Amino acid sequence: MYKEIIIKAFEKGKKEIPGKTTKTQIADHISVSLLNDYKIQISGRTLRNLFDDANNILYREDISINSEYTQVLCKYLGYEDYTQFLKATTIKNDRKIISHFKRYWILILVCFITISSTVITLNSNEQRWMIWDSTGYKEVHFDKEKYSLNQLKLYDENSINNFHKTTPSCDTVFFNQDTTVRLWYGKNTDGNLEYFTSLGLHPQTNKTLKPITPYMIKKYICNNY
Repeated sequence: MYKEIIIKAFEKGKKEIPGKTTKTQIADHISVSLLNDYKIQISGRTLRNLFDDANNILYREDISINSEYTQVLCKYLGYEDYTQFLKATTIKNDRKIISHFKRYWILILVCFITISSTVITLNSNEQRWMIWDSTGYKEVHFDKEKYSLNQLKLYDENSINNFHKTTPSCDTVFFNQDTTVRLWYGKNTDGNLEYFTSLGLHPQTNKTLKPITPYMIKKYICNNY
């Protein structure tokens, strides 16, 4: 912020001197004004050096300036002290940002959407996808429309190989020898029961499937079970 104080001070000094002015004339004018109005002496040469530092592109960080000089230059600019200068500058900058945002919000929105779409597309091209195909998952290329409809899922080899819809009968083996289940069930969007060969989420409802039980087998699959 010290850079800004110096630059603004020279801008004000230039306005106070009629006609064409040089950096030296402005610096000398500010020096005299500070001495007459605030009883603080800062030489014109010192002010010129500070101005050169403030405009030097090699100074990426703020310039070094005597704290007494900072306070009196803030008073020269119409502020009570450096704290008030900071507060006023921050408010002004915030208003500029808001003003620019209001003026260019459509452009900003378009840029945001474009960047987001590009990122999604790039990531999608690197990622593998799969989709439910009536009785099982199959690998497919990325499709924006299907992605927006939440039909695409991240590729999962286990789901591709082991997760299938099946129609059980009295001949179906429902349990392993260790009594663990081999069939899971859940209702589709129409409310009908469907059966699957692996634990997971129902492809339509995304609800967790339930493990088959002797009660469900006897009631819905095989009356003689």
